[in-house]
Formats: sequence, structure tokens, C-alpha cells
Amino acid sequence: MTSPFHIDVAQYPGRVRWFMALAWALIGLKCILVWWAIVHWQVPFHPLWIVGPTLAFAALATVVWLTHHRD
Repeated sequence: MTSPFHIDVAQYPGRVRWFMALAWALIGLKCILVWWAIVHWQVPFHPLWIVGPTLAFAALATVVWLTHHRD
């Protein structure tokens, strides 16, 4: 069974891969800081209301970026 989605990381230059790694590191840092701040200042909602959509949309953007095809 073959999947229509193929991820060829070699098509991306090293700079682009470093940029994506840095972007994900910043997203992770933001999520950690938001979680800490919400718990620290006892904000009356769960941190996943912020962290969940952040990670979901970042993952969606990454998947779209990885699976696009140049013609």
C-alpha cells in the first residue's frame, strides 16, 4: 500500500530545516510559558485552551509545508 503523501526532507535546504526547528522550539517555549503563567496566576480556565490550538495549528502548518509538491 502506498501513501499519496511522501515527505522528502532532502528537498529542503539546511537553512529551511533549521528555521522549522527554531520555529518549533519557540512554539514549545511559548506553550511552556503560557502553561506556567496560567497556573501561576490562577487564571480560571485550563491552559489547554491556549496550548491545544497553538499546537494543532502549528502541526497543521508543518504537515502542509512538508507535504506540498513543487511542479
